[in-house]
Amino acid sequence: MSVVVDDALRCESIDKAFPGVQALAGVSVTVRRGSVHALLGENGAGKSTLIKIMTGAERPDRGRVLIGGRPLRQHTPSAARRLGIRVVHQERQIAADLSVAHNVLLDSLPRNQLGLVSTRGLITAAQHQLDALGVEIDARARAGALPPAAQQLVELARAVSLRAAVVVLDEPTASLAGDEVRTLFRVIRELRAAGTSLVYISHHLHEVFEVADTATVLRNGRQVLDVAVADTDSDELLRAMFGREVTHARLPRIERPRPDGPALVARGVSLRGTLAPTDVTLGQGEVVALCGPAGSGASELAEILAGVVRPDSGSVTAGHAGPVGSRSRAARRGIGVVPADRKRDGLLLDRSVIENLSLGTGRGLSSWIHRPVAARRAATGALAKGKVRVVSPGAPVRLLSGGNQQRVIISRSLLAGCRVLVLDQPTAGVDVAAKFDIYAQLLELAADGLAVLVVSSDYEEICALADRVLVMRGGAVVATVDGASVTPDSLYELEMGIRAEENRV
Repeated sequence: MSVVVDDALRCESIDKAFPGVQALAGVSVTVRRGSVHALLGENGAGKSTLIKIMTGAERPDRGRVLIGGRPLRQHTPSAARRLGIRVVHQERQIAADLSVAHNVLLDSLPRNQLGLVSTRGLITAAQHQLDALGVEIDARARAGALPPAAQQLVELARAVSLRAAVVVLDEPTASLAGDEVRTLFRVIRELRAAGTSLVYISHHLHEVFEVADTATVLRNGRQVLDVAVADTDSDELLRAMFGREVTHARLPRIERPRPDGPALVARGVSLRGTLAPTDVTLGQGEVVALCGPAGSGASELAEILAGVVRPDSGSVTAGHAGPVGSRSRAARRGIGVVPADRKRDGLLLDRSVIENLSLGTGRGLSSWIHRPVAARRAATGALAKGKVRVVSPGAPVRLLSGGNQQRVIISRSLLAGCRVLVLDQPTAGVDVAAKFDIYAQLLELAADGLAVLVVSSDYEEICALADRVLVMRGGAVVATVDGASVTPDSLYELEMGIRAEENRV
């Protein structure tokens, strides 16, 4: 088969099987030079396996990969990189204690005549690369001190410094806020205009329509749709991904009598240089969303309400239970937390589902390990209530999908008897169908009287869930909006200061 010169990447009739699973069957994908190609599908559809084959981390059982018209003969990451393909993973691949310059040029450090790394040349070359992308990052800064969005741009600059012809972006916006996403999209467009090809994996369809030229949809390891993005819509993509209709408007409320009185009250809480004195009240059975651009203070406010961070001033009280002054006291007062990075901050990935559920109970791992029958009984009940799909409660939690991992953390809070649940980016890295399962669960919990606070950068998520939305900017709440009337456009305008500050509840 002849290869078109404009093909930057071509996967031909790829098959890949693992014990008991046909991960890919006859998948063919063509990425044109200087284009953004979206790769879509729910978790388990085969995206990760295809990406590993594209980048040399896995060998296909059948079929071949061509990069810039040249076949990938040795299926190793180094061989794929030599042909010009790089991947920016969802989890940052940053040498935290090194400078930005070292990270940008990690694979090609400039050396002087003695073979030593030239510090001046390193910083100059790295800064030139960053400036060429329009990225305002100091090459001398320590990489680990940068926010997630800046670290991701450093990884992109590293890929470009190696003259990568194809860059694979795996869930690139999972940990980014609204304005950070727009910066990333600008860099993506500049790379495309310069002739770089990008493979873009995301669960957010609005991002696909924002930056992608073409899209391939996988379902159950098979290729079910190839389409120009301009010729399709979200309904067609969702039908291809799930084989059925998926609704994504505002979700209906479950009407049950709501308990009287607040579940959580914050008065004048502040953090020096981050959050101005702020008042917040969460009602029992209410879903409140917090949103704002990077540096808005939304995540910091949520951490204060959950007892994770102690404020410089002000107080937080959990209903009639008393003041919240620390994470352990907040847990005793019935406040549960689902962190933004579940793998780093919320789970022990190599431990069992049972052990992860036990973390929030106050009984510790040892008592659960020494009472296996009681542990399994409690875990089974919590998993059923939390709608977690798991083969065995004794299996390592890392084997679960992103959606089920998230539901394990929610179930742990419920098992501990929480009455307030604080979730930061609750569906990051979760496929569309699992997202709406989590949304339905949160609305059901709210109907049972639980107060739910969601920090989110996903406007559609906020519109689907929230009874009330607090929009933050510059460390202050600038708008309070009724969730029934909010729209993605209005949220964006409020976040960016395009629309005047308002109070509509």
